[in-house]
Amino acid sequence: MLNPLQTKLLEMLTWLVKYIDEHELRYYVIGGTMLGAVRHKGFIPWDDDIDIAMPRKDYEELIRLLKEPQEHYVVESPKSEARDYVYAYAKLYDTNTSMTEVARRNIKRGVYIDIFPLDGIGNSHDEAIQNYKEIDRLNMMRAMRVCAYRKDRKWWKNVAALIGKCLPLNEKKMSVNIDKLCSQRDFDDCDFVGDLVSPYRTKEIMSKDIYGKPTVYSFEGLSVYGPEKYEEYLSALYGNWRELPPEDKRHSAHEFAELDMNKPYRNV
Repeated sequence: MLNPLQTKLLEMLTWLVKYIDEHELRYYVIGGTMLGAVRHKGFIPWDDDIDIAMPRKDYEELIRLLKEPQEHYVVESPKSEARDYVYAYAKLYDTNTSMTEVARRNIKRGVYIDIFPLDGIGNSHDEAIQNYKEIDRLNMMRAMRVCAYRKDRKWWKNVAALIGKCLPLNEKKMSVNIDKLCSQRDFDDCDFVGDLVSPYRTKEIMSKDIYGKPTVYSFEGLSVYGPEKYEEYLSALYGNWRELPPEDKRHSAHEFAELDMNKPYRNV
């Protein structure tokens, strides 16, 4: 049985994939959403987010289309004017909800779906890893600035978050610069591609044929597209993905200062 947040996310995903399909854009469910689709036919029971990725051209077109609200949904991205939007990827927000995650700087928005760009990174694995180094360095610096101290986080990540507070860096500017670096190579023109702002880092760099033709999977009864070679994709990210994690690891990766499904964040 889905919890209220999962129910809202499924409602949002249903709307989003219909909208994307109507505009003939490409997308893949990725990360934990793809793992859930294959292993659980829906949400990982303790998960509370949804991730999709789109080849850069399709991603940019979706941002253009949803820059202004459609029904009660809107997309923000690094190109957004809001100074407090510090992510290096896009988010689809439900404007009828309110959500504030615990972070170094708490940002009030709505319940969201993460939308990542898929970019080219090279024509061989070695070339791709070399091209990724500067992006990775900036990603790590940005993460140090925006992450908050959390009791359940690995100690070294908390140390990095505390150090990040002291760094005189502009998170918004960093996100814009990361986005520009990632977009230098076209997804369709490269043999190796990836979600280059993912916390999985080099695990995300893989042969484009692993993504392949968007392939239908079932997610809570909804038909969604995911990477064609799911075995290779999930193994690259998670290793032995068929085995469930220990009981003490089965919890959400998010902590909320506020979560209200019925309060529009723009009216607060």
